[in-house]
Amino acid sequence: MNLLFLAPRVPWPLDTGGKIRTYHMLKGLARVHHVTVLAFWDTEVERQGAAALADLGAEIEIVPRSTDLRARVLDAALGATSAMPYTMRKYERAAMRARIREVQLRQRIDLVHCDHLHMAQYGLLFAAPFAIDEHNIESLILRRYAEDARERLPVRAAYLQQFLLLRRYEGSMAERAWACLVCSEEDRRELSDISRQRNLRVAPNGVDLDFFGDPNVRLVAEGHLCFTGSMDWQPNEDAACWFHAEILPEIRYVFPRLPFYVVGRNPSARLQALGEGDPATVVTGTVIDVRPYLRGALALVVPMRVGGGTRLKILEAFAARAPVISTRVGAEGIQAEPERHYLVAETAKEFAVQARRLATDKALRSALTEAAAQLVHERYGWDAIAREVAEFYEGAPPRTVHP
Repeated sequence: MNLLFLAPRVPWPLDTGGKIRTYHMLKGLARVHHVTVLAFWDTEVERQGAAALADLGAEIEIVPRSTDLRARVLDAALGATSAMPYTMRKYERAAMRARIREVQLRQRIDLVHCDHLHMAQYGLLFAAPFAIDEHNIESLILRRYAEDARERLPVRAAYLQQFLLLRRYEGSMAERAWACLVCSEEDRRELSDISRQRNLRVAPNGVDLDFFGDPNVRLVAEGHLCFTGSMDWQPNEDAACWFHAEILPEIRYVFPRLPFYVVGRNPSARLQALGEGDPATVVTGTVIDVRPYLRGALALVVPMRVGGGTRLKILEAFAARAPVISTRVGAEGIQAEPERHYLVAETAKEFAVQARRLATDKALRSALTEAAAQLVHERYGWDAIAREVAEFYEGAPPRTVHP
């Protein structure tokens, strides 16, 4: 079938969880179907990165998404007064609509894959059915922000306003789609609660088993703690700052010089300041390869308080045989069991207790990492996940008349 893949960003370089999911889903779909990609690019790195996708077997076309100050101010103003939430409005571009029309004129499209809710607005332009790959339930993230900001009333009010708007929008778009992909059973239940869409398919986040399972990786350090992810995503920034301010002092009370690495792209000034005056905390910024920080770690810590979908960082740690200590929010959506595959902690003292257990119990570390590695090999390989989605798409209804 001819499939049009609409993406909010060029999925290269693979420096965010969202790009990783997009890349592997695209790669798997292109093995089965004829795929044309239309993707926005924001930076010169992304524009040049489109060339790296040439070997996937898909036709790649990219569209600039203006991110200058004037465009951001206009998006914010319209997002605050229109029925389209701000986070969706900023992906509404006439240039994308024009490029879509060009594709419609030159080829028959049997199915449109809208990567992220942000691109679902374009699915309405087609006579062909469209599916939304919901990397996260976006309204759930905003709801959790509002709950977390309960002591800051102006901030909470802003989050609540956008949450209510986004929940209606997300539910409406889900109902108008032929199907929605979600990352977990939790996300499926959440989307069922806010929409009447019942053609929901769980397509979990996965991991490149060969890449992260490679034992021949040069280590950066051993016996350290690390936190990985895209640091310009607010839930990650919140988690890293909370860990450093409140949790790490509890752990260092027992292990005074235990190194802590914050690994990921675009750390804010707030994050960069974590290492100032603390030589045992390193904020790396962008790294080419995260595996040297996972291999040999005492633990990957996942102190997430806000989020949705599933955490690729945990699956990567499982495949790399790094122990994991996570909040329940951090580990939600992954079919992993506390005490079998990872350790759970919700407070600073609980994180300190779990870190001490890993530091003093070699048998526990071995049991956790072996069970976690087996879990990802059985359930979370990207190739199998994308292949199942490609087969699911073959059941899409036929297109109607040409728009």
